[in-house]
Amino acid sequence: MNYYKFIFFLLVTFTFSLSFSQAQSNSPSLKGKNIIFVYGGSLHSPKESADLFVPILEAEGAKVHVFDNFSVYEDQKLMSKTDLIIQAFTDAFTPVENRMNNKQFKGLQIAILSGTGFSGWHGGLGDSNRVDQRYQFMVGGQFVAHPGGMTNYKVKIIDSIDAITQNIRDFTVKNTEQYYMLIDPNIKVLAVSEFKNETYQKSDKLKLEQINYLDIDVENDIKGSIMPVIWKKYYGKGRIFYSSIGHNLSDFDTYEVMNIQMRGFRWASEGKYREKENIISPIFNQ
Repeated sequence: MNYYKFIFFLLVTFTFSLSFSQAQSNSPSLKGKNIIFVYGGSLHSPKESADLFVPILEAEGAKVHVFDNFSVYEDQKLMSKTDLIIQAFTDAFTPVENRMNNKQFKGLQIAILSGTGFSGWHGGLGDSNRVDQRYQFMVGGQFVAHPGGMTNYKVKIIDSIDAITQNIRDFTVKNTEQYYMLIDPNIKVLAVSEFKNETYQKSDKLKLEQINYLDIDVENDIKGSIMPVIWKKYYGKGRIFYSSIGHNLSDFDTYEVMNIQMRGFRWASEGKYREKENIISPIFNQ
């Protein structure tokens, strides 16, 4: 009897190990992937962002090429061999000559349509091209304001099945910016946040001449608004992953923030190697 129990135990252990091994092999990976990391602009610690993430990406086996301007997007040969582009380049206060031009956007667009992934966070991706609506559509959203300035807010995971947010619980980010954004309704939203603070409502305290262009809450009562924070989408064959968290690099000290960002990078790098997921689920049909 003990002999048969032992054999049964070995079979169960072997089956579990095999299933785990297969699951691991099917998981998105950065090993052997070609990555372009583009940084720049005047905000959000662009050089420090590269210094933080490039060693992590390389430790996972990625080959990373780093650039401090958009000119690489004109290199068709390099772009065609790239699996993932990570961009940390905020447009605001950047001299016009250093912003993404039409030729550079076209090179980026062709690469993504062909299967290259595109990913980033906060203004580095979501406020990187204020003048080109094609770029904003490609990302799936565009920064409008950060009401309340530096604040604390809770991030609620609304998709616990997706591999990017699986087994991650709701969490709080502190002393950072909470983005209010214009959103493509066909993105797959993975996490949201609510604008809760009473201090967002300033319309009864400000005179018209005191209104700053960022004070959107003067025209629109935003308290109670639910805003997408983390999403993914497709653009052609390319996979797009975005998180609005990350005004401070210290935001990535929060385990959930870094874990989700790295999972998003891995997912976005697989556009050339995996079948396209059906992720469009318009909320207006529900």
